[in-house]
Amino acid sequence: MNDWEKLKTRLERLDFAGGRVLIGLDFDGTLADIVETPHEAALGPATRRLLLALRRRADTKLAVLSGRALDDVRRLVGLSGIYYGGNHGLELSGPGVRWSHPATGPIARSVFEGIEQELRVFPGAALEHKGLGAAIHYRQVPQHHRERLRDRLKRRFHLLRDRFRLLHGKKTYDLRSKVAWNKGNALGEIRSRLAGGWMAVFIGDDVTDEEAFRTLGPRALTVRVGRVKRSAAEYVLPHRRLVDRMLEVLARRSPGELTAEA
Repeated sequence: MNDWEKLKTRLERLDFAGGRVLIGLDFDGTLADIVETPHEAALGPATRRLLLALRRRADTKLAVLSGRALDDVRRLVGLSGIYYGGNHGLELSGPGVRWSHPATGPIARSVFEGIEQELRVFPGAALEHKGLGAAIHYRQVPQHHRERLRDRLKRRFHLLRDRFRLLHGKKTYDLRSKVAWNKGNALGEIRSRLAGGWMAVFIGDDVTDEEAFRTLGPRALTVRVGRVKRSAAEYVLPHRRLVDRMLEVLARRSPGELTAEA
């Protein structure tokens, strides 16, 4: 699927409501290319320039919402004056905001006792502690080991199913607190703190972002990045480069072209 022409036409005609726009973006695979290991990820200079142009607009707010830990995504983007969400929106920071979901807290490392030892038999597997969550990365695990790794993780965390969720993302397994919250809820939380009417836009590339698309529904303009056959998002863009083109259209729109939405 490739909805770029339809999306571009909509953006150029500005026929969606919302004089002011709150743009929520995932990081890995949306703002930055997917890389072999998480620490290699970087925001490209062209994308950074677009974010800076959007940040300068009084009618635009930016929120980068990631599965990464809050401090990690804030470090990778490195822009002041915008909102950040870590652990799939369970923690937020930004202008006048420092918030974490009241039903969650740091996951004790004891939860993972033994898992790091088990991962040693899977070449390339790595456990990332994220405070309110954790991720097991297996992008570098040989293909013939992956099914066994999946089964091992499901057995280990089955007994914790009342407290945690184990979600399959892009070459990762995310462990999250079992609360009804996702990036869509987080974007709504930010929006509720802004005075006046703001149109919400959310762009994400992962299976885990489908929850956000469903949560936001028709109240937002939603975009899924990647070669997928179906999505709960309104539009699908096959590759990340089109995200930059979308941001460029939004950055260059004339001031005051959109009408406010309650």
